[in-house]
Amino acid sequence: MQAELKYVSDTEPGIRRLRRGRGHCFVLPDGQLLKDERLRSRIRALGIPPAYQEVWICLDENGHIQATGVDARGRKQYRYHPEWEAARSRHKFAQLPGFGAALPRIRRQIRRDLETELPAENAILAAMLALIDEAHIRVGSKIYVKQNRTYGAATLLKRHVDLGEAGSIRVRFPAKGGRRDEYLVESRLLHDALDGIADLDGRELFSWRGEDGQKHEIDSGRLNRYLGRISGGDFTAKTFRTWAGSLAAFRQARQAAGQERRPTIKEMCEAAARDLHNTPAICRSSYVHPAVLDLAEDVSPLTSLPAQPGRRRGLKAEEGRFLAFLDGGPRSPRPESRRGDDARD
Repeated sequence: MQAELKYVSDTEPGIRRLRRGRGHCFVLPDGQLLKDERLRSRIRALGIPPAYQEVWICLDENGHIQATGVDARGRKQYRYHPEWEAARSRHKFAQLPGFGAALPRIRRQIRRDLETELPAENAILAAMLALIDEAHIRVGSKIYVKQNRTYGAATLLKRHVDLGEAGSIRVRFPAKGGRRDEYLVESRLLHDALDGIADLDGRELFSWRGEDGQKHEIDSGRLNRYLGRISGGDFTAKTFRTWAGSLAAFRQARQAAGQERRPTIKEMCEAAARDLHNTPAICRSSYVHPAVLDLAEDVSPLTSLPAQPGRRRGLKAEEGRFLAFLDGGPRSPRPESRRGDDARD
């Protein structure tokens, strides 16, 4: 039986965890010690690390947030209700067919904005989103730069990008997990846009000074608002990584089926991990669509897909197959009335 979840906030009265001797005690909003063993058992099951400070625990077992705390690096961490986590995951993957259908429109507008004269904000937003689309780089944040010296698309420095000949782009930077990630992209339009952006003031790649002389930077919120405007959907930059991870796993499944064998979950998640520069375990839990993982048990959904799908401007051939798979069968290309849209095969 599903719980009736309630939307809560850690600004509401809750249970506090306080240091007591070598361990902790739990204090109710009225200042009394928590003695209810059933409630204490629920709290233990949340697995809140002992090092967390400022711990808040929801009084209601059906609250969508069950606990919050601050880790050793000063970052606020959350423990969500399992059904809330499951619902978020279902929503994320349920978005992919709509995202795939919107990709031609997204890419078309990105191309237009890349041709806008700098330092127009939309041109810089388009360049960042194009880089994420091509290389599937994390967005990143200032917090990770400050605390870990790790970078993402929004925090790249100009020294992280090398622009070669004939539209080649090499991006190298310290990434999560102590790795130094490297990405190679071939795109003349993006290359030329980044070349112009690199001439703007500042060390950061995606920053500029407006007519008022003030420095402007792009963070994930600004980028996601731009994506919402050009897509008409409720997508975020992370949706590109979910699409890319699922697509890589799907491609691996098709290769296995072409060898007349069933793909394994291990090889599909490893393919996604190579593409996203992440671990197979994280890709399985966060980036590979469950329907793709199901191909490890039954590859018959692949048999109805066209070997050579009809070309659709704005989608690569394998993306067209993947979108048809998500839609449950062959997909006919929609007529495009606009001219000048390059195919992405």
